[in-house]
Amino acid sequence: MYRILIADDEKDERDAICFLLQKYRFPLTVTLAVNGKEALEHLNKQEADILFTDIKMPFLSGIELAGKARELYPDIQIVFFSGYDDFEYVKEALSLRAVNYILKPVNPEEFQKTILAVVESIMQKKQETLMQKASLNFMRNHILYQLINNTSLESIKKSYPSIDLSFLFSYRQMLLIQYEADFFGGRLTEDAPEDFSINIRSVLAQAAGYINLNPSQSLLLFTEALKETEIKNALERLHKYLMDQYKQLCYLAVSKSFSSPADMAEVFRETENYLEQRFFFPGKYLYTQISDSYSNVDPAEDDIILKSIEKDIQLKDIYSLKQNISLLIQKYENQATFSHIYVRYLFTSLLQTLLQNLPHYEEASFWQISEQIYHFRYFSDIRLLIMETLDKVAARIEQEQQSPRHAINLVDKYIRGHYGEELSLNILADKVYLTPRYLSSLFIQETGFGINKYIKNIRMEKAKELLVKTNMKISDICQEVGYSNVSYFCKSFQEDFGTTPDKFRQSHR
Repeated sequence: MYRILIADDEKDERDAICFLLQKYRFPLTVTLAVNGKEALEHLNKQEADILFTDIKMPFLSGIELAGKARELYPDIQIVFFSGYDDFEYVKEALSLRAVNYILKPVNPEEFQKTILAVVESIMQKKQETLMQKASLNFMRNHILYQLINNTSLESIKKSYPSIDLSFLFSYRQMLLIQYEADFFGGRLTEDAPEDFSINIRSVLAQAAGYINLNPSQSLLLFTEALKETEIKNALERLHKYLMDQYKQLCYLAVSKSFSSPADMAEVFRETENYLEQRFFFPGKYLYTQISDSYSNVDPAEDDIILKSIEKDIQLKDIYSLKQNISLLIQKYENQATFSHIYVRYLFTSLLQTLLQNLPHYEEASFWQISEQIYHFRYFSDIRLLIMETLDKVAARIEQEQQSPRHAINLVDKYIRGHYGEELSLNILADKVYLTPRYLSSLFIQETGFGINKYIKNIRMEKAKELLVKTNMKISDICQEVGYSNVSYFCKSFQEDFGTTPDKFRQSHR
């Protein structure tokens, strides 16, 4: 609706004009004034699109009123109507760029044509203004988009010589809004982004430029940096508004302040990096300036933990396995000072170590599972996947520990670690909490050897190794592999290999 101000000191004339406006259903809101002075008071309070005024009125003439109205609102449409056809009045009306000069009594057809032409002119001018404004806003947003994406200020000046770039120097701080899903490209209607930007500026009570960057990101550019004491409260208000209004999870990152448009690309990159902290803090929605560099990571330290985890699995030590994995998780949980890329890589390696110890492991399936780690939004999702896989590995170890084969593996491990000491069926049975008779039967069933024969084989293999690789005396080797009598050792060696220890050494050098 457009606004028309009718100024006439005769009530009948005012009523007649109102009747005609209603009759022809013009889209106008009407304000009435009984003289020029009252009309000017209305104009000082509120803009009018059309001034329809008599020439001669008390206190302030129509000519004087029109002059002051033109000063207040250069684009106001002025129509004079008067009972005087004096050329001097007409000449003054023309000097004030009046649309028409209608003589009283008003001819309805002339009135209709005049008002229709005025309304169409206003509509056309406003449309042109909107298009010019939209075009200018589009170009400004395009320039801002180029600037934050590393196009130099000098290049922009050369590309847009006719555009006033002074607006770029008015910005002092950025606020990046990040939605999890396609919000700006799908949730908002075509005409909603403008309302959206107006609303969020209103919530913040802060003048700001606004651009949509992509379907899930938009950027506010403040002309005045937010005060440190106000940032938290202001952004909490904005986050609450966005969540209440649109029911969609979003994150806010506020930049450090800057003074030159030449710094905007770097500041924007840093502000985007703030949001990488989301990986470590899933419940956090407000992010501000962080250290420019990540904490130094010592891969060797992490490699030691990974090797310990591998050893725990080999030794089937569930307690130590859980302790080491917990140590690795605690190191990186809620620690945004580490690169999330490195953390993802590290836990992919851990996942592979765990999965390799599950039945039916296939490398192709591993890559399918591990790909999830690079798509997870939060570290807590990685932790959950690792813990679920750990539970499966622990369950398998426990199952193996309850199987007969586990007891045989423990015996084998003990023999290989203590072949130089006294070994017997009774000693080994005590180590695995089985009766000697049951262990002997089980060992033969699983390996095909009796325990004494198996012990002898281990000792003889170690003796061969020492004969070839060292210059130890035969008597010392005898003691090293668990024999107290050299003659018995030599006899046993010859029984197994068909030659004496001395000749074996000579033939292998």
